[in-house]
Amino acid sequence: MVVLAASIISKGGKPLLSRQFRPLPLSRLSALLTSFPTLLPTSSTASQHTTLTSPLHPHIRYVYLPLEDLYLILIVNTQSNILLDIETLQLFSRVVGEVCGGRVSEAEVGRCAFELLSAMDEIVSMGYREKLDLMAVKNILEMESHEEKIQEIITRNREAEAKEELRRRAKQLELQRREAQRRGQPNPYTNVPMSMPSLPTPSFTQPRTPSPAPYEQTQAANKPFKGKGMQLGGGAKKANLKADAVLAEAMDGLGVDESVLRSYTPEPVRSTSPAVPAQAAVAAPENPFPDVEQQDVHLNLKEKLSLSLSRDGGVTSFELLGELNLHVNDATANKCYAKVRHNDQFQSSELQFKVHPNVDRNAWSKENRIALKDAKRTFPVGQDVGVLKWRLAGKDETWVPLSINCWPTVSSSGTTEVSIEYELENTSLSLHNVTISIPLPPGSYPTVSESSSETCNGTWSVNADAHSLDWIVPIISTEGEGTNSGSLEFTCPGDDVAYFFPVAVDFVSQQGICGVEIVEVKSGETQEDIPFSLQGLLTTDEYVVV
Repeated sequence: MVVLAASIISKGGKPLLSRQFRPLPLSRLSALLTSFPTLLPTSSTASQHTTLTSPLHPHIRYVYLPLEDLYLILIVNTQSNILLDIETLQLFSRVVGEVCGGRVSEAEVGRCAFELLSAMDEIVSMGYREKLDLMAVKNILEMESHEEKIQEIITRNREAEAKEELRRRAKQLELQRREAQRRGQPNPYTNVPMSMPSLPTPSFTQPRTPSPAPYEQTQAANKPFKGKGMQLGGGAKKANLKADAVLAEAMDGLGVDESVLRSYTPEPVRSTSPAVPAQAAVAAPENPFPDVEQQDVHLNLKEKLSLSLSRDGGVTSFELLGELNLHVNDATANKCYAKVRHNDQFQSSELQFKVHPNVDRNAWSKENRIALKDAKRTFPVGQDVGVLKWRLAGKDETWVPLSINCWPTVSSSGTTEVSIEYELENTSLSLHNVTISIPLPPGSYPTVSESSSETCNGTWSVNADAHSLDWIVPIISTEGEGTNSGSLEFTCPGDDVAYFFPVAVDFVSQQGICGVEIVEVKSGETQEDIPFSLQGLLTTDEYVVV
């Protein structure tokens, strides 16, 4: 069966509520509901039927049921099963009566419209009946959660325990105060330091009753501020106010003087462990390379790499997103076009390009030329315009620019010897500011071997915030001797090799992986060469070995 719509109308044909389950224009639905009263049979024999068909709409069938002064109608197609339609109609009628409280009237339908629509959506989905009964629909509408009830009970128990603990502490402090007063000792709960010789020795004195005016002023000053709306960082203040309210309730029940607890300041806890100096982490800039001198037309190439490698070898995921921005500095070059060249080793299914809607797609697909679709339009002057985007995705291991081999070995003494090495796979790249971060087991610190000072080609340090060993190599390239590979060895307490993964890698480069280059930039009017400048940047979004 296919239910097109479920509606409730008056006997005069006025639509009160309707829910469409299949695409049906509003005008057509209104016409179907308005013409329904004219199709009702007049004879007593024909009135026993609950289905109607219209000669004006031969593919539509009405399945209806009177509800006091209203009609509940299901609009279905003629190919649907009439028995299932009548069964669905009966479920609709029981749900409507349950939601409206037993009395179905025009006012009740308008008041419970939202609940009725929600119930209709539960019974029929995309025109097909769901396997639900009246009890299941009621449970869905009530939205009762057993976990929520358990959480409420736990919260109430915690609040009761907190109140009981506050009463116990307040009673204990009051007994200590009375004992100190009986012995004639000073109040031990004042916040005045006892070791300062310049201050007089404090003693407990009964406070005098203040005058009404200062009392009102004190209460106004101590009154908590009531903020309006959401305030960032105000959760701790609200928690303190709630704790103060519970404390005041406990002291009122015990008759404890509030000034005794308010003036109590516990001594700070002094740690016996040596202080660990904090390491200042300086974030490397996104583009550490100097800016190039911009010509009449400046083009900026950006690529961002997301790569996940397996510790056992192989590529788990590889995605490279690139973008070409064009910046016109001279107004005479605003009708220019640029010819682009890229690496041919990638297949069209692996490397996909997408041009701006205002760029001529035919010129790009035939000649790899970036030109405006409308010859009368010009590029804006002094503004970056994104003209080309590309995406490279796959699992080809030859695309990996830098391979990382991390090999932890557990020894019999309960320590782990970690050997990690890198190798530049894409020799056309020069990687700068390379940082290889190896996680460390909790509470342990590494011991780097002396031989690593000659093979690491950089420096290493312990990142206290991330608790990792950061291996920093200034540059990895084939131009310098020995910089295309390196190794580092260290020993760390622990016998679980999983602590040393995932290894994170971060670097920047002026060359791209896809080999996108600008061949020439010419004027679209005179076909003369236009001086242009090019700047490229390759960064990592996520480069991990898992």
